[in-house]
Formats: sequence, structure tokens, C-alpha cells
Amino acid sequence: MRNWVIDAGGSRTTALLDDGTRWREGSVNPASVGASAADHTLLGLLRAIARGLGGGPSTGWLATAGVDADEPQRELDRLGRLAERSGLTGTLVISRDIVPLLLAPPLGGRGVAVVSGTGSGFLASDGIRPPASVGGCEYLGSDEGSAFALGLGGLRAAVRGADGRGAPTALGPALAEHTGSSVPELARRLAAEPFPKAAVAALSAVVCRCWLDGDAVAARVVRAAITELVGGVRAVRDAAGLTDGWSAALGGGVFHGCPAFAEALCHRIVKELGADRPPVVVDDPAHAVLAALRAHEHDLPASVAGRWVWRRQLDGGEAR
Repeated sequence: MRNWVIDAGGSRTTALLDDGTRWREGSVNPASVGASAADHTLLGLLRAIARGLGGGPSTGWLATAGVDADEPQRELDRLGRLAERSGLTGTLVISRDIVPLLLAPPLGGRGVAVVSGTGSGFLASDGIRPPASVGGCEYLGSDEGSAFALGLGGLRAAVRGADGRGAPTALGPALAEHTGSSVPELARRLAAEPFPKAAVAALSAVVCRCWLDGDAVAARVVRAAITELVGGVRAVRDAAGLTDGWSAALGGGVFHGCPAFAEALCHRIVKELGADRPPVVVDDPAHAVLAALRAHEHDLPASVAGRWVWRRQLDGGEAR
């Protein structure tokens, strides 16, 4: 039976077939782009997958930042309806986007998974008990250490530097050059957008670049973000009861876009939190989802089934 996967983060969505065919689209998370745009993009992507499979049943894993493990039903129903409308048949597996990082190699179900993309989150397990989760409550409730947090921190620091409340910083000119707007204009424009999350997160690349260029204010923003991620790893490690023989897997656009950021976090996880080997940065999240699917297509661990991972059968019928 053919396999396919979707890794749906806060800003970008990647689909991958088992033959290597790949698609990249914008966000399918309603919190990032709104319900209508999210539905339109995801339905088009699912239909492309169905065409790529050439008909016949398949097993697919849709890993998305939009699923709330505590109250998943509305999102599960939305995703299930769209998958039915696409013409896909077979089995649909749905989870939060962080779950495959924990289940796939190299962690294989034991350790700490960390996402720092548009948003952030932490998931950990000792390999026996159900996973413990920290964060993952969208950008008003959490997302510390994420691209959104870096972008927002950099934007605020630039405003403060420009009006005299904060130290002078290269962030203001760099953000203005990157966006074509003065910092005050940029801040007001983003505040007027109905879904500013992805646009604010996109500013993180400028913050990291200014940090690497030696700007002291940008360095403080980056250090604060890394410290938040260390705190999240510590909290979820303790909640999962990991005391020895553990490590972490890091996934998300911040780690891919700024290797020095990932390196700094890895160093602190080993030095301060006692990981017994350096964390691994997952370069291809979609491939990690496929690896998790191949490892657990027929035998999901009891600790995650029904709470962190859900299965639905698809018959290809058009939803009403």
C-alpha cells in the first residue's frame, strides 16, 4: 500500500509521497491564515496527493500544528472532511506536528522533541508512559522561543531603539531594508492584519542575522529565546520522568534557518539539562513524518494512540 505524509507548520506545508514526490504550499493552520484560506490550500494539496497516487487505497499521516490534544475533535472533523472530499481512500493518521519527531528515529519514542518554527512546543516520553507536553498553545498563550517570538522581540527592540527607550540597534535599519517599511509603519501595519503570526515570524531571519553580525540588542533577543527553549525542555523532561539516557530532536524553521541558534541550544541542553548525547536537528520534517509512519503504520504505541495520534478510514466519498 502506498504511503504519503503532510507536515503542516504555522507558515509552510510540505507533502511527500513514498516515491519522493514533494509539494510545498503555504500554511493550512486556521490560526495562521484563517479558516477559508486554510481549507482551500489543504484541499488542493490533498487532491494533488490523490492524483499522484493514481487511485487505490493508501495510508497517510497528516501532522499539523493546528491539532489540540486536549480538544481535538473540531480539527479532526475538519481534516477528515477535507480528506474525504479530495478522493483519498484508505487510512488517514492525524497528529500534532511534533509527535513524529518523538516517534521517528533517532528518538524512537524516548526523549524530548522540540519544535521552533513559526510557533514552538515540547513533547517528551520515557518510552513507556504517555507523552508529556509543554507549550503548543498558539502565539497568545505560548510559542516562546519561536520564530514569532524572535520576530516580535526584534520588532519591539527596534521600536524602542528608535524612540530612545532602548539601546541603539541595527535591527531598525535591517528590518526596514527587509520589509521596505520604516519600523513604526511596519509595526502598525502588522497590527492591522487579521492573521499576523506568519508575517511576524518571518522577521526572525533578520533578528538572527543581526545577532550573527554582532548586534548586542539582537543578541539579547536571541539569548532570551534560547533560554525559553531550555526552560521548555527542562519542564517537559521532568514531566516525562526522564532522568538518564535521553536526548532530544529539534525540528522547525528557526533551527534550519539559523544553524548557530540550534548549536547554541544543543550546547545548553547537554551542559545544563544532562542530555547524554547532543540533540539531533531534523533537517526534513516531512521525511521524519514518513519515517514515523513506516515505523508505526500497523502498531501505534498504546501510549499515543487515541490521545496524541488518531486514525480515520476514508472511502473517497464527497462530504456533504
